[in-house]
Amino acid sequence: MEIRQLEIFVCVARMLSFSKAAEAMYISQPTVSAQINSLEKTLGAQLLVRNTKGVHLTKTGRDFLIYAQKILTLRDQAVVSVNSEDRSIGGEIDIVSSTTPAQHLLPDIIASFQAQWPKIIFRVDQVDSRRVLQEMNGFRYDFGMVGTIPDDDRFECFPVFDDELVLILPNSFSRDRGDAHENFAEYILGAPFIMREAGSGTRAEIEGLLSKIGVDLRDLHIPAYFSDAHSILLAVARGMGVSLVSKMAAAMYVEAGLLTAIEMTSDLFMRKIFLLYNKELWLSPAQQAFADHARQIAPSP
Repeated sequence: MEIRQLEIFVCVARMLSFSKAAEAMYISQPTVSAQINSLEKTLGAQLLVRNTKGVHLTKTGRDFLIYAQKILTLRDQAVVSVNSEDRSIGGEIDIVSSTTPAQHLLPDIIASFQAQWPKIIFRVDQVDSRRVLQEMNGFRYDFGMVGTIPDDDRFECFPVFDDELVLILPNSFSRDRGDAHENFAEYILGAPFIMREAGSGTRAEIEGLLSKIGVDLRDLHIPAYFSDAHSILLAVARGMGVSLVSKMAAAMYVEAGLLTAIEMTSDLFMRKIFLLYNKELWLSPAQQAFADHARQIAPSP
């Protein structure tokens, strides 16, 4: 069993594609297939199922993936141990994130991190909050970023940003904005409310908030559902109604004078953005550096 075989196996297991792994590693697809076949023969076990539906890990493959990643991590740690201050050390970090942090938070975190570690490459995939946890269970990604704490003790999870939901209104909205503070429930029940799609972290936060203030979702007048915050912001700017969105998502629209955002000054509207990783996997030096960086820039409790 060779280190190169482990690298190829981990790459295939993450991408669930022989062709994508070959492209990522700058080798031919037949080479990838030959190395995987050789590894399976050495182990005497099937690691991957290849059929017309794609590539999938077997149970043995999932178990072996953890060991393979630990071996590669130990290799990387050995290299770093003799180059402890060498910022030229490279690596790759794969992150799956829900919409709001992917668009408005991760670019800043990655940019500040790469100022110190310029040779570490990031791949960021954006999905809804529900899928973040599903994808993290598949060991394809190193980190997940989401606005809800996962109910799963397999994940290490810590906050990296304090966010809040703000009420956004069209500039043409005639109702007294002070009424939103006086009686928020009555305020949103009296206006069309643009809603996020099911599965998003913001949608879950909105539903929880409405439940706490005694508003039934069915009582809202919802003219449209959108799958991302930008569409909601544009819809509100065009006068379709009001909505609740992340303050950081609304910032550019407010600065451009396209709509109005009201901060509600209540803990009910506050939330945290979390970074998480799988406890079963050892973090590589690059991954550990990123986790440390995220903790350092996180707001103090």
